[in-house]
Amino acid sequence: MSLAAETRAAVRARPWLLRALRAGVVNYAAAAESLDVEGETESIATALRRFAEDLPAAGTQSREVTVRMRSGVGLAGVDVDGGNGPSDPDAAALLSVVDSSIVTADGSLTAIVVEGAVDARALSAVVDRLAAENVIVDAAGVADGDLVVVVPRNDGANALRLVESALSAVPTQ
Repeated sequence: MSLAAETRAAVRARPWLLRALRAGVVNYAAAAESLDVEGETESIATALRRFAEDLPAAGTQSREVTVRMRSGVGLAGVDVDGGNGPSDPDAAALLSVVDSSIVTADGSLTAIVVEGAVDARALSAVVDRLAAENVIVDAAGVADGDLVVVVPRNDGANALRLVESALSAVPTQ
């Protein structure tokens, strides 16, 4: 594998560096030193510059969504005998993964529920934005035009604002 190919592979293994290259905010020498690529730093930096030139520019798009907050949600086990729902018949599942569900029952969590033009890229933008503000994400998922992010109850209002902000500028690449 050539030095250029090794450098590109090392960058693709670090999505944050790939985003930074697209945005044009990389110190190439420092990035070259951080990569586990065999070769001279200047040669690796040159390969990074050339790779950056070939990448599409970073862009964002706003998503048409409705964002709501649901307080008091909690974690519940799925009723294995009954099939698809939570074991509490009065609790509606907001998000289910294997044998666990986030349900609308008395709980210590808050769900930010988004309906509209959402997909995995939107979910990634939301989770990254919350992480940047040190908001703990207890659960998250997206399917069929719905996105749910679950946070501690005391972070609910802040998380709502951050989710709206993230969805106003979702990266296109």
